Amino acid sequence: MKDRFFWKNFIEKISKKFTHLDFEMVALENKTGLTRFAESTIHQNVEESDLELSFKAINGNRMGVVKINSLDDNVLLGSINKAIELSKIMPELDYPYHCVEPQNYYPVNSFFKDTAQLSPMDRSRIIGKMVKKINQMDYDASGALENGMETMVVANSDGVFAFHDKTKVDFNCVINKGNSSAYRSLISNDINQLDFEKITEELIDTARMNVDQMEIEPGTYTAILSPDAVAEVLSESDYAGFDGKLIEEGKSFIAGKQGKKLFPESITIFDDPFHPMTMSIPFDFAGYPRQKHSLIKNGIIIGGVYDHFTALKHQKKCTGNTLSPVNASIGAISFNLVMQQGEDSLEELLKSTKYGIYISRFHYVNLLDPMSIELTGMTKDGTFLIENGKLTRAIKNMRFNISIIELLQGVDMISSERHVKPGFVGPVVAPYLRTNHFTFSSKTTF
Repeated sequence: MKDRFFWKNFIEKISKKFTHLDFEMVALENKTGLTRFAESTIHQNVEESDLELSFKAINGNRMGVVKINSLDDNVLLGSINKAIELSKIMPELDYPYHCVEPQNYYPVNSFFKDTAQLSPMDRSRIIGKMVKKINQMDYDASGALENGMETMVVANSDGVFAFHDKTKVDFNCVINKGNSSAYRSLISNDINQLDFEKITEELIDTARMNVDQMEIEPGTYTAILSPDAVAEVLSESDYAGFDGKLIEEGKSFIAGKQGKKLFPESITIFDDPFHPMTMSIPFDFAGYPRQKHSLIKNGIIIGGVYDHFTALKHQKKCTGNTLSPVNASIGAISFNLVMQQGEDSLEELLKSTKYGIYISRFHYVNLLDPMSIELTGMTKDGTFLIENGKLTRAIKNMRFNISIIELLQGVDMISSERHVKPGFVGPVVAPYLRTNHFTFSSKTTF
């Protein structure tokens, strides 16, 4: 992995190639190791190193973007020249464009040596220990454990130079026996933060409950959602509702509703790169500093997140949510979604529920209507009936059609306990929550 000094020298070298033009560059270098297992057997160990370079040549309000994965001098020169040529013929923007000016970045520590040095043998030992205990209960286990390190560099002709290195460990596992199954996923910068023994116990406990599933009728129910399910809800909400580009185009449900109270006072959601539970990066892909930004506060719509392009076009403030050059057309996405915790334990959520459904996670989720954030999908790997404050029976998976707006409007309890789950771009810090408005549209046979 190349260090800060390499990239400083590299920027100085390529800047001479963009004669009389501004430029932006993003470099992502990563080294990852992945161990996959199925039917309780490790079947794949993969080690991968990759480098991704994006160059943007800026010619007035025209720009050409080229993406490569080589540091070869001839390839570099050819790619830069291609970006310059593209910048002469691409359509002109209908607003003045300029690079981000040099910034100060809040220092964060996202690099953990133990995560970076986790070997294939280490991953195999972790998986082997889990699988042994799971097999003792006559269940099979499948999933993946991945670790790696990544360097992110953003630079431009106006003097921005942003460098950050980080580590990541990503784990998911499903155990099954017949129709009985359970699922867990975790993500962190630090392998030492993951309690694999606890995960194993939770998988076994959930799977052993998830047997002899009964049918229930479609309809609207009180439901308790796990952090996995809440993370899916938050990610879909952010993608469809809080992208500044969609807001400005009138294609988001919050357009024109900033400052209005749409949800219960307990609903607070923000994008916070410095929350102690999340995985931080100090800048976005344009070199703008990351910062905490409220999306919903005490049920009131605050606003969305803005990338550099949209902020310039609509004269808004960039919130540090610019995506990579090849994904810039999407707009902005929150990198570090966090939902504010409540005051209740999971046990209290259950005890206060006379009749309802507990949902472990969603599967095959699709967006039906972006303006109401209506989703369709299925429950999976543990859906349970709640009666008189207790989980009593497993339920066959159900298909659902829900408006996330209505789901959040029906929230009356949120747990104090939160977990970090994978999101669309970065991690999501999600609690358990209870809503009185969850609509199941049809049954399944499993």
